Amino acid sequence: MNQHHHPLEIQFEGFLQSAGLVRRGDSVALAVSGGIDSMSMLHLFAELAPRWDLKLVVAHVNHQLRGDESIGDEAFVQTSAESLKIPFVLERVDTLGYAHTAHISKQEAARELRYEFFERVRRQHSADSVATAHQADDNAETVLLNALRGTGIRGLAGIPIRREPGKIIRPLISARRKEIEQYAREREIAFRLDSSNESLEYRRNYLRREVIPLLESSGEFDFVPSLNRLSRLMRQLDELLTAEVRQILSGVLIQDEQGKLSLDITRLRSKPEYLQEGIVLEVLRKLGAEIDSEKVLRVLELCERTTGSQLQLSKDLHVFRDRERLNFVRPHEEPPMRQEVALGNSYAFPDFRFSLSLPIPPPPTLGAATGVEFVDAGKLGDHLLVRSWQDGDWFMPLGMNSRKKISDFFVDEKISLLQKRRIPILESNGDIVWICGKRLDERFKVTDRTRSVVRLEFGSTIFSH
Repeated sequence: MNQHHHPLEIQFEGFLQSAGLVRRGDSVALAVSGGIDSMSMLHLFAELAPRWDLKLVVAHVNHQLRGDESIGDEAFVQTSAESLKIPFVLERVDTLGYAHTAHISKQEAARELRYEFFERVRRQHSADSVATAHQADDNAETVLLNALRGTGIRGLAGIPIRREPGKIIRPLISARRKEIEQYAREREIAFRLDSSNESLEYRRNYLRREVIPLLESSGEFDFVPSLNRLSRLMRQLDELLTAEVRQILSGVLIQDEQGKLSLDITRLRSKPEYLQEGIVLEVLRKLGAEIDSEKVLRVLELCERTTGSQLQLSKDLHVFRDRERLNFVRPHEEPPMRQEVALGNSYAFPDFRFSLSLPIPPPPTLGAATGVEFVDAGKLGDHLLVRSWQDGDWFMPLGMNSRKKISDFFVDEKISLLQKRRIPILESNGDIVWICGKRLDERFKVTDRTRSVVRLEFGSTIFSH
């Protein structure tokens, strides 16, 4: 390391000290992607480590979204860490597969997987914190982006200097992009370019490459310092509001005997908007959820939707509307249901009962009780199966002559994600006969040509209110 400290090194050390982000003797996990910001952060910490007695570990996640480029990033960061004699930890994640399974965007999936990995590394290496390389320009872009989305005070507060859960710290948040670029140039720090940063398909890139340069070209706006000052003021205001929210939370938040949390929608909506946002934020904090302004807005929008509407906040946290409550739940993974069945038998499942009669003559009327259907016995095949819903399932709803995806049917029926995973489906030779308790398939209905019928009965209490 050079004996003479660079201005950014002096600023970096002073900020760590004044903000209390890192103490002498700490262990810090460094989130390094290979880009100019994170590589500069790596070298800043490496320069500081001997004087502060810091223990460092480099954490790199390969999202496997850019093929050979991602492999190149991975190899580059590993080589860089080894050259600095810093332990290196790698994880490759199936971002696209997770996004599909969790029904979230590619960007959301990458973010969740990334921060889960960072927290695992922190715990495994007994690190005091995980440092990410967000800088002042990133923060300004976040504030502008959130303002355009219409988020409230928390959104305008931008990227927090530190964040729980996960003990995330942002030691470069006070540094400008141009300062980091100058540092990398003068210290001859190698870095990788991310081709996805060139795509204007992403809103942040569009702001960064088109909107912000246009604003700055007029010379009338000191753009980044102004938005960072706004961010700082909003962060202070957010802290005051958090204290106010904690005083009124007990009148809005409901906790049952099992510890599950719900919000009373009527009481929530009686509060000013800034307090509504604060209340939702506080609930997400209590649940240890990854917090961002977009999620808060989406939760509040759920208050205007109908019973059964739901929102997946992460892979293990859902919120759904049940009459005048917003229920926050953590669904436990259950193995898919799959049971071969035969005519003339009854079956007891953990959450429901199901029975099929032997073929009988058609009854005078088909107006049966709830949970009972009659189907044309001659149309049933030899292989009958009761199973869980699967992505891609379709049927022909009774009264229609066209296909409909069962996922779309569930949406129309306002059936929450939690419920639809547990609604059984009767299948005959690969064709869906009945979404049990919900809708029969047109192809198996009883007609005036039907000679015999099978009586189907489904009984469950898991969806009753």
